[in-house]
This record gives sequence, structure tokens and C-alpha cells, in this order.
Amino acid sequence: MGAWTMTGKARANRFREALAAVSHARLGLMAATVAGLAVLLTLGDPGLSIDEPLDVRPGRTYVAALQARGWRFFERGFVERVFRDNAEHPPLGRWLLGLASSLGEPFQIMLFGADPTGLYVLSGRLAPALAFAILVGVVAAESSRRWCRAAGIGAGWALLVMPRVFAHAHLAALDTFLSLFWTTALLAGVRATAPLASIRASIGAGALWSLALLTKIHAWLLLPILAIWAFTRLSRQSAFRTIMVWTLTGVGLFLAGWPWLWYDNLARWKAYWGTSVQRATIMVEYFGQIMADRDVPWHYPWVYFAVTVPIGLQFLGICGLVAGWRQRRVDRFPWLLAATIVVFLGLFSTRIPVYDGERLFLHVFPAWAMLIGLGFGRLWQRWGTLRSRRYLLAGLLVTQCYGVLALHPFGLSYYNMLTGGLPGAQRLGLELTYWSDAVDRVLLDRLAAEIRPGAGAALAPTLYQGQGILTTTAALVRRDVVLQDDEAAKGSEWVVISRRRAYWKPDLTARLESGTGQRIFTRNRQGVWLSALWHFPRAGPGRDPAARGGYQDRSSSSNAAAGLSTILAP
Repeated sequence: MGAWTMTGKARANRFREALAAVSHARLGLMAATVAGLAVLLTLGDPGLSIDEPLDVRPGRTYVAALQARGWRFFERGFVERVFRDNAEHPPLGRWLLGLASSLGEPFQIMLFGADPTGLYVLSGRLAPALAFAILVGVVAAESSRRWCRAAGIGAGWALLVMPRVFAHAHLAALDTFLSLFWTTALLAGVRATAPLASIRASIGAGALWSLALLTKIHAWLLLPILAIWAFTRLSRQSAFRTIMVWTLTGVGLFLAGWPWLWYDNLARWKAYWGTSVQRATIMVEYFGQIMADRDVPWHYPWVYFAVTVPIGLQFLGICGLVAGWRQRRVDRFPWLLAATIVVFLGLFSTRIPVYDGERLFLHVFPAWAMLIGLGFGRLWQRWGTLRSRRYLLAGLLVTQCYGVLALHPFGLSYYNMLTGGLPGAQRLGLELTYWSDAVDRVLLDRLAAEIRPGAGAALAPTLYQGQGILTTTAALVRRDVVLQDDEAAKGSEWVVISRRRAYWKPDLTARLESGTGQRIFTRNRQGVWLSALWHFPRAGPGRDPAARGGYQDRSSSSNAAAGLSTILAP
């Protein structure tokens, strides 16, 4: 009878655990669905960012070459032709972008017409949108499983409404992929280092790690982090065996997945590691000073981490750290999450380039979202049955979406109340826009409506040759207009300006200061302009389109100089 009772209790416990797992998975699925719809329904809103063509083009090349060559794709000569000009990053993210762009191309043509650049970046954005949806679901489900359902809801919501994270999910670039693969590899690695975990779990965790390795070089830092974690949880022999299996699996699949490293192994392996330190110098605007990326102060990444997440979420994250400290004897996982954040912020406090604001450590925000969820869950539990307090707490969480709504589609320009929002960031001399995403369809459609056929137009600033051409829309092509790079901005009749002042050339600044041009139209958020359309009249009477009137946001030539301090203010 006693044995039967024990068996019945064991079965009941397993049933409850299975039911709880279904509940956590269902929460994750709901969170993923909400996040996916939020991104998909706004996918075309941001303008073309600087890196997107540079990542989508190689991906489309991979896909087309594999279709054309089959297994011959992996021959040495063909590998060198395909990968030679894009080997600064491993290929997985670009494969995903290329697949999405190629598969989505017919639908994009059907809905929006042909892309004159032939890249179909909008279709490529489908891949990071899906990756972001999965990431939000994973974060919500894992937080719910580890702590409580309130923690899962808080974590998923926090990640969704971080304006810069949400904005990056719209871009056909590598960073959202890394966030997904890093986070899943970390979580799988933690499970693989549990005392009763199997070798199969280590192999699976290593396979997930290989996906992160095949996306960006950052993923190598998971090796020392997880090794330290394993040796603090397991016996020395078990930890060594687990880490060896995990490492061999991850590195083996990484090497198998990147044909570029199959040939000239030593030279290419050395070049790969050099990409983390041997980069072109990028100029950065930081607290009113324009400086080289390696010269930014040590606190640059810490400041950006502090000011790019809504302040209410930062408060809940601190509550999560406090809760993690209090339960450190029974659950050290919160401190592993905190350690991954500190490792990367500390790394980018050195002379390693940190020129991309939050982008180079974007993958730490899912860990921070989980700590935010922990803080929210603990407060929710502490306030028990006090319904009014729970309403207040839920209201605090919901209102953190303000930044996403207020800044969209320019969430990459978001700053929280520590700076006084975007207007405060402008006064402090922080970077207002970086990725050219504010040069969006609305601004370019306005240019197409105003410009005479065949007139000269330029995009400024541009960071590589042909960026202007790649930004040209079908509406502009129909007007026989192709955007030129910023070298042409000193003489073009029309200039499309992104407010990345660190790359404004002196002749562009002088032309804007001359008072001869008119600011025809701007894209603003919170009273701060992020991109603008300027017109400079051609020689001869009656040629100025100002005579037509009706321009929104127009500044006349006479008062342009008088308002220059406002227009060009940092």
C-alpha cells in the first residue's frame, strides 16, 4: 500500500510538472506571437539603415550561388569568390537574411513593387523579426519556469518595449540573431551543467552555441563564462567532461558551418580573430565631443546601458538584482545573468571599439529583461492580495511602452529620463541618430513629390561608396532621380540629411550655415529633428520651388541664418 502511495505521488508530481511546463510554454508562445506581430506590422517603417545592404547582399549571393552550383559551392575557388569580400563576420546571419530576402522577394514585388536596388531588404527584415519573436518567447517562458508567471510576463514585456531592442528587430542586420543565439546557448548551457544533466544535453547546448559562433565573434566569451559556472556547480571531473563535450561540439559545428575557414586555415583563422581589434576607425559624438571610437571614455558603454532602457524597467531590474542577492544561496542563476552583462560592459570599457552605441552589447538586454522580470515577479508576490498595489505595479509595467510608441519608427534614437529624453540628449551632445534609419520612406516620398525630374540630389552623410544609390526608392527612380553620396552634397540642388553630426563634412556644414538653402521637411521626435530635406536654389530667376508655396517645415533663406543655432544645435 505504501509503495503504491509513493508511486501515485510520483506520478502526480510528474503530471503537475508537465502541466506547469505546458503553462510556461504557452506563456512563451503568447509572448512570441505578440512580439512577432508588433514587429511584422511595422516592419517597413524605419528607413534603410547603414549596415542592411552590406549584410543582405552577401546573403543573397550565398543563396543564389548555392542554387546555381549545388555541392560545387564548397569548392575552394568558388568559396573564395563568394566569401572573399564579406569574411569579417561568420556567415549564419547573412544566410538567414539572404533566405528571407529571396523567399520574400515575390511577395514584396506583389505588395510594394520591384526594389530598384535588387536587394529586397524589406523582405530580409522578416528573418530578424522572427528571431526577435522567438527571443521574447524564450525569455518569457524561461523566466516563468524559473520564478513565477508574473516574472515571465514582466520579462517578455520588458524585452518587447525596450525601444532600441525593438527597433533593432526591424533591421536586416546581425545583432538580433546574436541576441537570440547567445541567449538560447546560455540557457541551454546552464541546463547542461545541472548535476544530473546528460551528455546529450551538453551536445545540444554546444550545437546552440555554434549558432552564436557562426553569427558574431562575441559568442566566444560564452566559453569562459560557462566554464566557470560549470566548475562552481559540478565536481571537477564532471565539469571538465561537460565543458569538453560542449566545446568540441560547438567549435566543430562552427568550423563545419563556415567554408571560408576550410582553406588557408592558419591565415584566415588569424584574420578572423583580428576583426575584433583591427577595424576601421569610426567617429563618435559623445557629450558634445567628436572623437575616434577607441578614444571614448571608459564609461561610454555603462552610460548607454543606463540611458537607453526606460527608467521604470531600470528600477525593476535593480529590484531583480536585490532579489537575486537575497536568494543567492538557493539560486545563483540571477547572478550569472548579471555577470554576462558586466563582462561585456567591462570589455567595452577598454580600448576595444564601442562606436555602435548599444549595438555591440545588444545581446545583454535579454539577460537584463529576465532580471527585470524577476524584480517584477518578486514585487508582485510580496504585495500578495493587495489588489490596488498590484494594479499600480501592473500600470508601471504597461506604461514603459511609452518610449516605443513615442519614438517609433526611430527607436534607435531613444533616451530615457536620465538624460531628459531625446531633447535632453540633444542638450548633452549625445548621438541623436546613428544608423540613417530616420531617412525613411516618408522623407524620401516627400523628396519625390517635390523634386523636378532629373534634378540632382545627394544623401549626407554616407559611410561607404554607393550608399546613396542603395537608399534610392522606386518613387525617386520614376522621377529620374538617383541619390548621390555625400561628396555631391556641396553642389546638389537637393540634399537629404541624416543628423549624424560626427560625419558631417565641413563643406556640408558650411553650406547649411550659408543661409542660401531652405529646410523643406523634417522627421522629428519629441521636438528634435533627426533627418531633413534641404533645397538649394539653382542659378537664375524663378527657379526656386519656394514660389510654389505650401511646404511644411520650411525655413526661408532670410531667416535660415537667424535660426541656424536651432537647426544645427548639437
